Amino acid sequence: MMRIPDLTSEKEVACAWSAIVEPGDVAAGVLREQMGSAAALEWLLTQPDVEKLSPQILFDEEGRERPWVKALKRWLPRVEDLDVQRDLDALARVEGSVLWPEHPAWPEGLNDLGLEAPAALWVRGELKAMPRVAIVGARASSSHGNSIARDVAFELARKGVCVVSGGAFGIDAAAHVGALKVGQTVAVMAGGVSYLYPASHAGLFEQVELSGAIVAECPPDWRPARWRFLSRNRLIAALSQASVVVEASSRSGALVTIRRAREMGRPVGAFPGSVSSQMSAGCNEAIREGVTLVTGVDDILELMSGIGDFLFDMPEGKKPRLDADVQRIFDALPAKGSATVRWVARAAGLGVDEVEQGMTTLLLKKLVTCEGDAFARCR
Repeated sequence: MMRIPDLTSEKEVACAWSAIVEPGDVAAGVLREQMGSAAALEWLLTQPDVEKLSPQILFDEEGRERPWVKALKRWLPRVEDLDVQRDLDALARVEGSVLWPEHPAWPEGLNDLGLEAPAALWVRGELKAMPRVAIVGARASSSHGNSIARDVAFELARKGVCVVSGGAFGIDAAAHVGALKVGQTVAVMAGGVSYLYPASHAGLFEQVELSGAIVAECPPDWRPARWRFLSRNRLIAALSQASVVVEASSRSGALVTIRRAREMGRPVGAFPGSVSSQMSAGCNEAIREGVTLVTGVDDILELMSGIGDFLFDMPEGKKPRLDADVQRIFDALPAKGSATVRWVARAAGLGVDEVEQGMTTLLLKKLVTCEGDAFARCR
């Protein structure tokens, strides 16, 4: 197979992976993690021979073979059509930009997706480092649900919180409209940033781009596809410090956003509704399963307070990278006041020795202070 030249920069490598794999492709995530994105891409472009992969890549922790042959069959047709410059030219036509994991403006929250993290983000507008809350819900929403979404988004934006949603009909659009009145909002697309969907929201998307950002993990010219909408929801959750569902049926895709946020340990909330309303069945069910009941913006801000002022004060590009357990230890510390190692161990569900080691790391990174046997977040 002919090697495609000049894919040497981190940006170009990230764009190439974005064009080769579908959103959330775990097999690609494993390959990139084990080999490094650049080395994995070079192997894929030049000699995709499974025999040359290490056992750690070929087999999982239980010794089961990973589905590499099937994965290669997915990737190779796109490798043959790969043209990163074509994608970058398409991005330039809409005056966009691209972010990748090593970029200083890369949203650190995306790394919590692990092997499902996107290789790149294609952006129209500016994705600013600021606290963000996802507001999601049904497309076929009620006027009452739309009113709640608009009002809550307006109040959050007024308090300096960016509202994230998917640009769809119903609750998504209402949330964007509310936030745009006084602040910023981010719309996450299921296709590329050259094909904004739905087309009837062109005027709304123009305002979103001017005040905030439109983002996608697919190259600009990719059209939205049914299966990408569910994958898109994980990005909405990962980009946000908390997620709230306003109105949703029991089978609504908005509940996927809430589920993915919970999997990442992010705060989640739901507005309750009438037991006789089909549009509230998903919210009511989520509340029964432990999602926090919220009734207004104050409840959402209280929900966010669990992640501490640290996230609000420090721009995402400045936050240090932490191992998963160390991040878990930091997140378990109270937003205000201090706590002992044993208290944090109970809160984080980790062993005392693990917490002691993690605190040492946090002290070295100057993220916590120690007085006696108690630790507190740095201010």
